[in-house]
This record gives sequence, C-alpha cells and structure tokens, in this order.
Amino acid sequence: MFDMFSAQIECKALTITKSRSFIIFSVFTLVSFLFLLSTFSTSALAQNNLNQNKTIVTLADFSLPDLFDKVKGSVVQITVTSKDVLASGLGSGFVYDNIGHIITNNHVVTAGGNTNNVSSGNVSVTFLNGKIYQAKVVGTDPFSDIAVLQLQKINNESLVPLKFGNSSNLRIGNHVVAIGNPFGLSGSMTEGIISGLGRLIPATSQTPEFPDLNPNQQIVPIPQSSFSIPEIIQTDAAINPGNSGGPLLDLRGEVVGMNTAIFSTTGVYSGIGFAVPSNTIKKIVPILIEQHSYKHPWIGISGTDVTPEIASALKMNQTTGFLVIDVTPGSPAAKAGLRGGDRETDINGRKIKLGGDIITAVDSQSVSKIDDILVYLEEQKNVNDTVNISVLRDAKPQDIKLTLGERPTSSQNQPLWIGISGTDVTPEIASALKMNQSKGILVVGVVADSPADRAGIKGGYIIRDINGTKIELGGDVIIGADNQTMENLSQLTNYLSENKKVGDKVTLDVLRDGQPKEITVTLASKPSSPVQ
Repeated sequence: MFDMFSAQIECKALTITKSRSFIIFSVFTLVSFLFLLSTFSTSALAQNNLNQNKTIVTLADFSLPDLFDKVKGSVVQITVTSKDVLASGLGSGFVYDNIGHIITNNHVVTAGGNTNNVSSGNVSVTFLNGKIYQAKVVGTDPFSDIAVLQLQKINNESLVPLKFGNSSNLRIGNHVVAIGNPFGLSGSMTEGIISGLGRLIPATSQTPEFPDLNPNQQIVPIPQSSFSIPEIIQTDAAINPGNSGGPLLDLRGEVVGMNTAIFSTTGVYSGIGFAVPSNTIKKIVPILIEQHSYKHPWIGISGTDVTPEIASALKMNQTTGFLVIDVTPGSPAAKAGLRGGDRETDINGRKIKLGGDIITAVDSQSVSKIDDILVYLEEQKNVNDTVNISVLRDAKPQDIKLTLGERPTSSQNQPLWIGISGTDVTPEIASALKMNQSKGILVVGVVADSPADRAGIKGGYIIRDINGTKIELGGDVIIGADNQTMENLSQLTNYLSENKKVGDKVTLDVLRDGQPKEITVTLASKPSSPVQ
C-alpha cells in the first residue's frame, strides 16, 4: 500500500513537473514571439522611415529658393544688337565651362535666321550680378537649335558651369524649373513638371524674340526648315519670349534640357513648352566648340507616315511604316535606289503620291513613323555610316544598303522644285494619247502657285483606267529640257540636280494636245514636308 501511495505521489509529482515545464516553455515561447514581433515592427518602421527619407532626398535635394541661389550666377541674358531692328533680339543662356563657353539657342544668335549676320561685336552676355561681356559665336547648329558663344576678355573671372543630368532618365511627372529672362525680366524662375517626352518639333531658324513687343504681335515659331528635332522634352513650366536658350533644371540643379520653343496661338505661355534634351546638348556642343558646326546624317527622302487611309489605298494589312513620296536627286537615297511615288491619289481631300517604297525598318530597328528614323540616326549613326533600309516595294519586302550623307543646310542644296506630279509615258499611255513614241513625262497634276503653275503648265483632267490604274490624262507631256531629250522623270530630275540651282530657269519642251510648245519655268526650292 505504501508502495502504491508512493507511486501515486511520484505520478502526481511527475505530472506537476511536466505541467510546470509546459508552462515555462509556453511563457518562453510567448516572450520570444513578442520580442521578435517587436524587433520586426521596429525594423520595418525604421526601414519605412528610411525609405521615406530616401524619397525626399531623391525628389528634392534643394528647396526652390536654395536651387535658385545655387544656379543664378550661371544663367545669363543674351542680347543681339543690329542696325536692323528685325535682326535684334534677346534670349537666355547658361555657363558650359570655366573658360567662358556659353550655351544658348541657335535662333537667339542668328539674326534673321542667318548666322553670317552675327559678328563678335554685336552679341553681349549679361550675368545677374550686372557684369556684361562681349561674346563671339563659336558654332551653331540650326537642326538642333543649339549655339555656343565664347566670352571675350573674362580676365580670369570665376565662372561656375552648370552640371548636366541624364535626360534619358526623365519620367513624365518629374518636377523641373526653368530659369531665364522672359520679356527681358532677368533672373526669373518658373516651375512645373515634365508633361511629355519624345516629342518632335520643326528645326527653326526664326528671328530672335523681342521682349518689348505686344504679346499679341509675337508669332509662334514657324518652321523655316523641313527637318525636325527628335526626343524633345515637353513641360508645363511657364516659358515665354526671352526664355529661349535658358536651362531646364531638375530639383538637384542639373540641366536636363534647354528651353527652345512654345506651342501658343498668341506667342506667350499657354501651358506647353519644349526643351532640347541634355543628352543632345552633351553630344553636339563639344563638336561645335571644336569644329564650329555639326554634321547630321541624312538619307534624302520626304514622305508621310502610313495612316489607315493610306494603308487602305495601298491594300496593306498594316498601318505602320514611312511612305516615301519623293527622293532628293543626288542624295544617298537616290544613289541607293530608293523609290518615291509615281501616282497621285486623293485621300481625304489631300493629294498624296503613292507607289513609293514604304520603310519598315532601319538596321532591324522597326519603323512605325518618321520619328523612329530620326531618333535612330541622330542617336546611333554618323555621316558616312552604312545602314540597311528594309522596305516594302510593290507589297514585297526588300533590303537596301545605303551610305548616309551630310544633311544639306542651304537652299542651293535642297531639292529643286517645279511643282508637278507626273508619271513616265508607257506604251499603254502613249496608245491612249495617240502618241507615236512611249517617251516623256505625263503631267498628271500641278501644285497651286508652284513654279509650274505660274509658268502655265497644265495637268490632267480626263481620268482613264490603264491596266487597272486610274490616271489623269490631258495634261502636258514633257519631252525635253533646254533642247535635251528627256525620256523619263528620273532623267529630268537628274538633269536639273546636276545643272541647275534655285532661281535658275529651265525651258521645257512639251506636247500639249499633240502640239509642241516651249515653256520656261523658274526653279524654286522644295517646300517643307517631313523629311530625313
């Protein structure tokens, strides 16, 4: 019995011991869990606070007043004076290096759009502290609207260059500030956001802006060139006449662009401004300093992006690519054999020449519009580089090797223009016209107020179906130029490009209603259209 009692006590003791162990283990586990939870929460909170601090540092290294104080000594006013008031102007600029190079817009320093009108004696640079320096133009590039000045007699003046940021890292919504001299009000700062990226605007050679004009008299920049500047930054920071050439800065005080143009019906701020990206500036400015000009790669074509309406007219399934309408005689495109349009079609009330090559890729880089060609060539290629152009010709894919040339800058180097659309005379056309020979160029259409129109050349007016193609007959047939036989359109364009320039006259031998006639045409430069 004792043994039994003892066993019961031992059993109870064992039970009590196990219970105590369980309680101790449970308490220990709970305390450990609470400790870990506390540590995790504290760590998470600390990490969250760290992330918040990082976000603040990333978005705003400087307050706006501190940012202005940091860069104000590096932003300048550019003044161009001339005996001709229309060739005078005012803009902004900023310090590029500590030896006196200043960056601004080409259109600020090119009086009347002509760099030759600017001399070292009529460009002055004024700093916010009131110091004024004469400057000379070192180099200009109208196709990117960039110009570089060199301060004269700076006498070891301490200059503070602005730092450049990477414009390819910009995102829509990033905060930016614009600093410059709107309407001559020096030291002005406005703020906003990046409201668009990858825009395309015409390269201009406009007259510099005037701060003293009535805003309603200030004209929106009008393209004087048919080329465009790619990868433009759009911002809603207020930009007005006089801001051109000034820096567009991020909140770290780094240049991400240069203010260059506005979209407006009045010539003053309306919420949309444009800036040349910093990466473009960084690429072009060193070459302007060293060589005084910049060579842009060039193909030598003009055309239009393929729209659903054009695709439908061409019976295409895709609505991407660039339709070649014209090929510049003597250009890389002409030498490589690219084809322009040969038949004019009315698409939504607009006359468009179809039948030309459709560019679908350049070096295997897909092309959906002209922007794709411009951006690729500007960022990746140089003059004399070879590219592979993928095209659709008569609905069949074809690759064409092409060596890039230098983009022409003067009107003499631009394609000559008569102002006609035409097609080579084929045996079928000759038969319809009751001609004895199938040579010459049938004038299908004449552009209003063109050289051909002013000279009295006549286009077609009788629509006939020839081998499934609608062709307007009844127009003049060009069979010669300056007493030389012209068998086709290619021969005529080559003759003009090799022997004529803008302003020259050419005497065309034509057949009108079967009767020979001579018509003298004064050649002009081709008007603007999307080109590369």
